[in-house]
Amino acid sequence: MKRLKNWFVFGLATVAFLAPLKFGTPVIIQASAVMPRDSFEWLHFSWPNELVILFIFADFIWLVLDRDRMLARVDLLFTLPLFFLLTQALAVPDTICPQTTINTLMLFAAGVLLFYVGAWYVRDGAATAQIFGGLALATLFVCLLAMRQHFGGLADSRAYAALYVDTAHVPRDFLLRMTSNRVFGSLVYPNALAGFLVVAFAPTLVWIWVRARGWDARVKWIALAFAGGVMLFCLVLTGSRGGFVAFGVMSLAVFLCWFPENGRRTTLLVVGLVVALVVVFLVGQRAGFLQFGTTSLESRMDYWRGAIAIARDHPWVGTGPGTFGSIYPKYKTAPTEEAQAVHNSFLQMWSDSGVLAFVAFALLWIVAVWNSFRLARQRVGDAAAMAVCGALAGWTVHALVDFDLYAPGVALPAFILLGTVQGLKELPRTDSVTPRRRENWLVGATCVVVLVAVLWTEGRALTADYLHGQAQELAAVSPLEALDAAKQAADLAPWNSRLRSGVGDMAFLAGKPDVAIAAYRDAIQGDPYRASGWWRLAEAENATHGIDAEVLRLLRKAVELNPTNTRYNRALAAAEESVRQSRPALLESKPAKEAGSSK
Repeated sequence: MKRLKNWFVFGLATVAFLAPLKFGTPVIIQASAVMPRDSFEWLHFSWPNELVILFIFADFIWLVLDRDRMLARVDLLFTLPLFFLLTQALAVPDTICPQTTINTLMLFAAGVLLFYVGAWYVRDGAATAQIFGGLALATLFVCLLAMRQHFGGLADSRAYAALYVDTAHVPRDFLLRMTSNRVFGSLVYPNALAGFLVVAFAPTLVWIWVRARGWDARVKWIALAFAGGVMLFCLVLTGSRGGFVAFGVMSLAVFLCWFPENGRRTTLLVVGLVVALVVVFLVGQRAGFLQFGTTSLESRMDYWRGAIAIARDHPWVGTGPGTFGSIYPKYKTAPTEEAQAVHNSFLQMWSDSGVLAFVAFALLWIVAVWNSFRLARQRVGDAAAMAVCGALAGWTVHALVDFDLYAPGVALPAFILLGTVQGLKELPRTDSVTPRRRENWLVGATCVVVLVAVLWTEGRALTADYLHGQAQELAAVSPLEALDAAKQAADLAPWNSRLRSGVGDMAFLAGKPDVAIAAYRDAIQGDPYRASGWWRLAEAENATHGIDAEVLRLLRKAVELNPTNTRYNRALAAAEESVRQSRPALLESKPAKEAGSSK
């Protein structure tokens, strides 16, 4: 049992280390990611999220077969993650974008599995220290990357990209990172880095404290001050106001756990903390890192209004996990970007998966914060319990202003810490579990089925990404071979609209417009509420057959799904004007003739 426990704890620490470093791409844009092609890209760019899902399921799903595992405390927190996952499964059949929903559901399932591994095996300080160590080492590398970006790395990367990088063949997250002076480390964008630092700050300091027990006291405090200062400096460099607020809540939670009964001392410390944070905030604002702006707030307000409107129209099971980005343009009222996330995980849970999922998700994190606070009060002086309480409190607050739940690099460490809370609770008893032989076989067969399903789904997705990359590389030299590779990729992931659109792009290059139009129509079937799909099809029809009734119908559909997009509106107005000026041509079009012959 000890060997198995050590393996599981080591696996959790590995995920805590790798997730923020290599899996920063949000799952909601995972279908648009490009697999790294060479060692340079594997080293510097994000890895496909499918890899961490495969690792988690291949390594951890067997935990239920451990005949000697200790029982976790079965209470409300123990059951809520499973209930949360069930509500997501209920929202799957009515999804408007199957591929995005599959990707999102896989991430949620991986997070829930990590929770139960932690609940069963993180039973003592040694196991907790390993997990904190993985998180601390990841934080070290992330902060080094962030500071390198601040001190010239971003400018150098932009200059290099302008000269040598083909923007059509690089990961989308790389392009997003190049558009701002705010640092992002290894995450997708600055606010995600802020969310990760909020989660990792206290566990990192606790790990240093534990490792430095035998050090000279002055050296230990210097190390703690230096590490805390570096992380706080990187948080300021992100320019994330929401991250700064969440950091304040995290710090406050730790102090309340540290001095739960001494009212005067606690008050003085809280006042001192607030003053210190205000000073840091003002210094950051004066230096230009933190600014009061209305653009970001106005955008978020529009995202939130859109999410509420979607939830009102789809109250019970939503539009499908992760699908906000597909349908939001239909509801947005301002000329903001076509956001892929609500920037509020709780509201997105409501709009994506319905009211029951929203209640389950909100209850999960409310109970988690309360349980972690009670645990820290019960284990007086336990730095690990205080750190976990602060991390979960900060995570919950930051989830109100960003989409941390949908970024594996932030979400997976949070679920590991959530499992740590459950694991550190006092057990009602410590008897070994000895299931009957028949029950063990049944559980084992279930594990095999689940693992095969995950390997099949994620393995095909990885292969499809690889073939799509091959198609892009072949496009310039051999369009026909590129088209064949694109078709193979789309066949492996039939619900991936991006791959279907890729077939259309390659078909046009190969001189097969009819194949391209058919591929664009297939892409719309997989994501019918995304206005850009209808726009692409309209452009293809226009380039092939000219402006006719079908092109007008497609353009009107694009405008209907994204009424604030000026490009679509201008194109529709120009097409309608062209038709008015050449009415006879429209009457002679193929759709018009078919309509006339059917009467």
